[in-house]
Amino acid sequence: MPLSISTAAQSQSSPAVGFDTAKTTVTQGDVATLGIQMRDTDEVTLTIQAPNQQYQTTLRAYDNNGDGSVTVRANTFYPTGVDKSNRFTATGGDSVRLISESGLSEGAVLDTGRYNLIVSTDETSVAAVLMITEPSQPNGTSVIVPPDTSYKNIETGLKKESELSEIAATDTTDVDSANVARGDEFWTRLPITGIGGLLTSPAPASNLVFPVDSTPGAETTHIADISSNETVSFTSVSINYQSNHGGSHAATQQVTQPDIEVFGIDTNKNGYIDRSLKGSIQSIQTGTDGRLAISLDHPVEISTHSTLRVAYDIENPEVTGSQDVSVTLQNGDVSHQHTGIVTYGLAGQGTLGHGINLQLTSEEGESPTDPLASVHTVYNDSVSGLAVGVDTTTLEPGEYTVTLEIDESAPNSVPRVSLRQSFTVSEPTAELTNHTISNSTRLSVTASTNLAPNSSAIIRITADEKDGGISQVLNCVATVDSDSEIGCNFDFSYPADEFNIDVTIKRDGVVIAGPTKIN
Repeated sequence: MPLSISTAAQSQSSPAVGFDTAKTTVTQGDVATLGIQMRDTDEVTLTIQAPNQQYQTTLRAYDNNGDGSVTVRANTFYPTGVDKSNRFTATGGDSVRLISESGLSEGAVLDTGRYNLIVSTDETSVAAVLMITEPSQPNGTSVIVPPDTSYKNIETGLKKESELSEIAATDTTDVDSANVARGDEFWTRLPITGIGGLLTSPAPASNLVFPVDSTPGAETTHIADISSNETVSFTSVSINYQSNHGGSHAATQQVTQPDIEVFGIDTNKNGYIDRSLKGSIQSIQTGTDGRLAISLDHPVEISTHSTLRVAYDIENPEVTGSQDVSVTLQNGDVSHQHTGIVTYGLAGQGTLGHGINLQLTSEEGESPTDPLASVHTVYNDSVSGLAVGVDTTTLEPGEYTVTLEIDESAPNSVPRVSLRQSFTVSEPTAELTNHTISNSTRLSVTASTNLAPNSSAIIRITADEKDGGISQVLNCVATVDSDSEIGCNFDFSYPADEFNIDVTIKRDGVVIAGPTKIN
């Protein structure tokens, strides 16, 4: 029940304010969620203050949608390269404005302990408590779910598995490999907390250009990913780095043709190159203006479901922060331009930024050109860790590993870890395990399968009367149970032993078992 206690009795027409709860607890390094209630006012002042006065923030929160509440999200981290005002946000169309903040420098995190919360108007004020606790070490756990499963159900599955798990988090964690049917989703909860505040910014690997090493001045590899919402034909690709505010840009003038490591098309967006174009490169043009142009000896087409990926060795500029970059696909007088950013310094270090590097690798140790192409990440308090999901639809059968590395470049408060979770992708299969005929006309069929629990499959019965008379085709939608089994009952118009019966099992129209004769 909302807490709305003021320091003095208020008339019905006077403003009244309060907090959703008298005490809010958040892990150090994560984002605190503070629910504020208000009546007869649409703006309040929110103060967050350490008892020793070493830290204080004053915010102004606005109820823009008029529902009598504002939910403020306050980042306990001050990530490098992030405007301090962007650490405070409001949900649901409301807004919050930073008035002042003292006692926290860039790259630092709020100390653990108690903080005073005060929400006020000119007439009234209410106090509450914010407790910042040390990061915990949750258990690592994994679940396999059907495609398009809601995250709410995924979260429930991870929590359930966590309760059963006895795997303690250590500096290096590698639990048993899971077996996943191609097309299902593999989700794992990596045992790391206290990084939510660092993950509020977009992942550097999702930028138009991603430097494998974002250190200023480093010689590294840049990866450019270009997708289009229409089919595009091109004979040249131009990458243009902008020098924001008069600074330097990547040293494109030093790039030569041998520096092009990858140049090709990923036809199914799984991060791996399916069609290399390196042999079609005719020439490379570079300059000191930040331009790198690759010309081809014939037109190439990229479809709406494909991605052009380019990886090349280059030297970073001596700058930190984000710079504008564009990629232009040209064919004669027709051009298609894509704009984005590239991030240097700590904010761009690692695929998730700030020294946090998440990768998906194959059994051979091969990493996709886009390390997060098939990967989804969710971090929130209810998960108690970083949830990583892999869509296996476009992955080839084989063994894969999700790795999370946090190295010395990360902020001091973030634990240094090396976490691994392996899984094996196999083609969907099923095997008939039992069949019985009861009451002469009823056939019961069961089968084992490697499909994820709660997946659907169609069991199809084709029955031809032995004397060549009646034919029957029966279909049943079966749901995979927790024991990886499916089953259906079929009723025939005549005794089942009078038919030649074939059983076929399909998933999404593809046969995964049979036809198997059972009579």
